[in-house]
Amino acid sequence: MSQRRAGHANRCSNCRINYHFCVCSELSSTKVNAIVSLVVHVSELNLTSNTAQFVEKIIPESAKIFIRGSVNEPFAPEPILDRPGRALFLFPDENSQELNAEFKEKYPGPYHLIVPDGSWNQAKRVKKREEKFDDIPTVRLPAGLIGEYKLRKAPQPEWVSTYEAVAYAMGILENKKCEEHMLVFFRKWVQATLNSRTGNFSLA
Repeated sequence: MSQRRAGHANRCSNCRINYHFCVCSELSSTKVNAIVSLVVHVSELNLTSNTAQFVEKIIPESAKIFIRGSVNEPFAPEPILDRPGRALFLFPDENSQELNAEFKEKYPGPYHLIVPDGSWNQAKRVKKREEKFDDIPTVRLPAGLIGEYKLRKAPQPEWVSTYEAVAYAMGILENKKCEEHMLVFFRKWVQATLNSRTGNFSLA
């Protein structure tokens, strides 16, 4: 068996890390009032570095993944638009409003956060290509956040991963306790994945 195939055989199907570094025991779900729709590009589905999968796992009653980019299955935005809550599209375009206490007071929930996932260019194209998203206001995270995602190199330090973006958004739209709960697991997963990549089993 090749080294690559052996690696896949020894990988947890849930957290996608070698069983020796598995973090599933650290993954405890939490509840939020907000609805979260993750628009994930098909190319991200099998990547071990994809973070959207864990949003769905940690807030399972609220988060759901919707796939776009499939050749044989055109993306349909209607199931997303049918979900309840004040719809907000999380992406820092030129018309986006900052998520903060003032925003929350002016536009009370419950909220439905739509989050594009994929490369920066893939995420940028989601709203531009889907006319039915045109009327949904775009929001962005506050300035000054520094990503802790070390599995991919971000073009800019403030460009956080999808998981971190949702966690920070929940800290504003929900509460800081939810944000911290999500980030505690995220940090453990990132470190476990880095340890797994080194092949040094003494780090587990």
